[in-house]
Amino acid sequence: MKHCQGLTLVEVLIAAVILFAALSLSAVTLQTLRQSSAQADKVIQTLQPARMVTLSIQQHIRSQPQDNMSGSGKVGDVSYQWQASVIQTGSAPEQLDVDSGSITVPPERFRLYQVELQLEMQGRVELLQFKELAWLPLTF
Repeated sequence: MKHCQGLTLVEVLIAAVILFAALSLSAVTLQTLRQSSAQADKVIQTLQPARMVTLSIQQHIRSQPQDNMSGSGKVGDVSYQWQASVIQTGSAPEQLDVDSGSITVPPERFRLYQVELQLEMQGRVELLQFKELAWLPLTF
């Protein structure tokens, strides 16, 4: 009886199918990773000036506190719009006037704002929200 060495045609076809399936799965995975990386890069580029913009908004709110405020601008390729509205007001704690023995309630000076910031770059929009505290100047 002769014993043949080698692979049959069926074995070669099965191995080829498995190989092509693995290669196509790898190609799809690689393409998905590239798309995810490109999207992440766009998000990073859009959010990059966010810290600078929030500091500018904070300075604006603290220098001119009003009930409702808004603004817009552009930093590099990123344009932004923001709105701030008062969500809570408050005053310093009550104080005891030692001379008269009465309790005085300071006027409301503190304002807590809800700020909504929209950043846009090349059609991609990112929405951010944060709270900011400001106070009115003392009046004598």
